[in-house]
Formats: sequence, C-alpha cells, structure tokens
Amino acid sequence: MAPVIAAGSSSAFDRVGFWSPHTASVDWCESNYVVSFYIAEYVTGDSTGLGSTLFHGTLRHKMQLLDELPMLYSATMILFILVEAKHGPQGKWFPIALATWIATTTVIFSAAADQLQFYTFQTTYTTLQFGMIYLLRDLHVQQRALHGPHPALSMLIRRAFASGFLAVTLWLIDLRLCEWVNGVSSRSFLKWNPQLHAWWHVFSACALYHATMMIVYYHFDVKGQRPYVDQVFGCIPVIRLFHPKGKLAR
Repeated sequence: MAPVIAAGSSSAFDRVGFWSPHTASVDWCESNYVVSFYIAEYVTGDSTGLGSTLFHGTLRHKMQLLDELPMLYSATMILFILVEAKHGPQGKWFPIALATWIATTTVIFSAAADQLQFYTFQTTYTTLQFGMIYLLRDLHVQQRALHGPHPALSMLIRRAFASGFLAVTLWLIDLRLCEWVNGVSSRSFLKWNPQLHAWWHVFSACALYHATMMIVYYHFDVKGQRPYVDQVFGCIPVIRLFHPKGKLAR
C-alpha cells in the first residue's frame, strides 16, 4: 500500500535528498529538499516542535512517530483531566486503562505503515479531539449554570474554535487540493506555495493553547480554587488563582 501524498503533487515535489527514500506514510504539499539537501520539508518542519521538525525534515517513518505519538499522548492526558473534572475521580482503573490504551496504540502505529498508518492515526486522533470538545462543552454549560455567563471564557472558546476550524481547513486544502495551490504544477492558480501545512501548525497550536487554558480553568474551578482569566500584554490569556486571603496568586 502506497503512502498518502498531497493530491496533485508532481515529480518536482519528490527530489532526492539525504533522507531519501521516504518511509513516512504521508508527504505534504511542499517541494522536498529545495532549501537544503538535508531537509525534506524546510518551511513545514521549521514551524513547530522538535518531533514534528524531525518528521518533516526527514519524512522517515520513525521520525513520524516522534511527531504523531506525542499528539496522542497529550490528547489522552487532556481527556483524563477533563473526565475527572467533569465526573470526579474515577479510581485507579481509569489511568491504568488509559496507559494500556496508549501502549497498545504505540505498538500499532509503530508497526503500521503507509495508508493504513495514516488513516488509523487520523481516525484515532480525530475521535480523541471530538471527545475533548464534547467534555469541554459540557463543562462550559455546567459553569454557566453555576456562575452565569463568563465573557473571558467565552472569548477562549471563540478563539479556540475559530483557530481550530481555520487550522483544519488549511490542513485539508494542503492535502486534498495541493495541485491548485502548490505554485509549481500547471494547474496551480497561485504563483507561490503558501505552505498551508506550516500554517496548520501555527493555528492548531493557537487552538490547543486556548483550549488548554479552558481546561486549566475548569480544573481549578471544580476544586473551588477561584481561577480567573488574565491577559498578558493585553492579548495572551493565562489562568491565575485568587489567594484565600484575597490576594492574587501568581
């Protein structure tokens, strides 16, 4: 089974470089080895964290695991926090079950390759994302019922969903409509590649940050620790706590 390649990619995208041949299950809509003989997808790899940089820089399967497995691990940890914030402590069985699930998925994704690996990962990660969205929504409804409307939290929700929606849209365009936006093929209506997958990194990180702030807020709120949303530099939301004596905890 062949790997997933951004739709419409041509031979111009698949230049031979230091890490060739590629063993990753997907090749994104960026010309390979243009900037450096040693870096496959330079712009995409330069716009995110270490594991993803190694993946996009090499397009090797083992490096892809360093990108995707931490995504599953972090999503699973967030799910654990949300479930216990919503339903209370679940007992020892819950973390054991999640740890077993993480170990199982690690083995599966390490052994799978090409389209099987790609679609299995996307299905698993998307399912986790929808679970997180559902629990966040429930916690928000619960908070509104107890404390009334909260403009700062509503702002976090709007930013998280707006940046998340934009990120997914750019991801899909990059993967499915590459030949129309790559700036290389004859069918592209752009003269340059906008590097949409790199922008997916930027906006998905923005969505995750705002969602994380919401999770932190609800985590402390259900414990009765009086969290509130503060703004650093007037635009970056952070969660702080009121001190029991009325002073602010920093």
